Amino acid sequence: MLFKRNSMSRPIRRMDVQVSIFTAAVVTVSCLCVFAVHYFSTYHDMIRSLNDRVLAIYDYLEDSLDREAFSQLRSIEDMNTPLYQDSRQIFANVKQATDVRYLYTATQIENGDFIYLIDGLPLEAEDFRHPGDLIEKEIIPELQRAMNGETIMPSNIKETEWGKIFIAYLPIHSEQNNDVVGVVGIEFDAAKHYNTYKNLRLFTPIIILGTCLLSIVFAVIFFRRISNPLYRDMANTDHLTQLKNRNAYLVDTQNLAALHTVSDIGILVADLNNLKTVNDELGHDHGDTYLQVSAQALLKAVERNGTVYRIGGDEFAVLVPHADEKMMKKLETTIHLVFSESKPDWSINIGLAIGWYICTDKDTLQSAFNQADTLMYKHKKAEHQKNNKEDEIQ
Repeated sequence: MLFKRNSMSRPIRRMDVQVSIFTAAVVTVSCLCVFAVHYFSTYHDMIRSLNDRVLAIYDYLEDSLDREAFSQLRSIEDMNTPLYQDSRQIFANVKQATDVRYLYTATQIENGDFIYLIDGLPLEAEDFRHPGDLIEKEIIPELQRAMNGETIMPSNIKETEWGKIFIAYLPIHSEQNNDVVGVVGIEFDAAKHYNTYKNLRLFTPIIILGTCLLSIVFAVIFFRRISNPLYRDMANTDHLTQLKNRNAYLVDTQNLAALHTVSDIGILVADLNNLKTVNDELGHDHGDTYLQVSAQALLKAVERNGTVYRIGGDEFAVLVPHADEKMMKKLETTIHLVFSESKPDWSINIGLAIGWYICTDKDTLQSAFNQADTLMYKHKKAEHQKNNKEDEIQ
């Protein structure tokens, strides 16, 4: 267990992983804080706005409603009286001037029951209530509090069987002694507001996740840009060939080992034949050209199937992920073909000696490199012997 725990912690030690984790944490906390502040501030602003609209309507009704309606309207026959008709007209005026959904008045009669008095709905509405109709039991507690002189203003939007609403209950006082004679119910349709905030809660996690992923990508990019001027890590680049250098090879192989992803990685090692002879007889400029042509041949042959490194003076290495024997043989053949097509026409016999090996679960990258290196030198020796025999025959 101890080995597994230590092995699993190795990737976290990488600086870019640490930067990504830190950035994701900061972005997540920041998004949650911004969301919380924005959500609650705007939500409460919306509730306060609805409260203000309720109070404006209430002030108008307190001044306009005839208090006799609360003591005289008791049955459906009272709907034909001027008192009822005038009150209905007041409600109609309020609805026309505002976007209030529902207005009604209620009172408590002598036997303790709560009854409807004036209903602001159209007469043909299914939910229309006549004077004297009993109030539904579920809203009686709020009406009782209002009859006791309390203003009932909701702190949130309610989900009901007839929709999402914002409903307030306010006491209506007598003009003589300021006693409560009834209650007015003021209701706004809040479906649009409710759905807006519901969707905000729903999509916030998705937004945070997307923001985190983007922040991780940008963090890695900018981290590498800051640590690697002009997007290129000068400490990891071979200036002559523009390939990755030995230091980059060591870093990459250590990272692969830490991630336990070495299985099926192909390692190809290439060494230049007769580079010393080229330098001695043709000059070091030709030797540099030899290295550059070889590097370009390797890059062209490998394309996007692997990563090419210059790990020594005339030695190159290629890391090929998800490799198999057929792929590596084809890669070796392609490298020789591309090099033969692009090599300079010199009097000295030049070429690449190549060896490769595919990692197994039992190998390390170093042991796999050693196997490939051994095969490369075996081929190099065979090529050298072949050239000597040809010189002897000539």
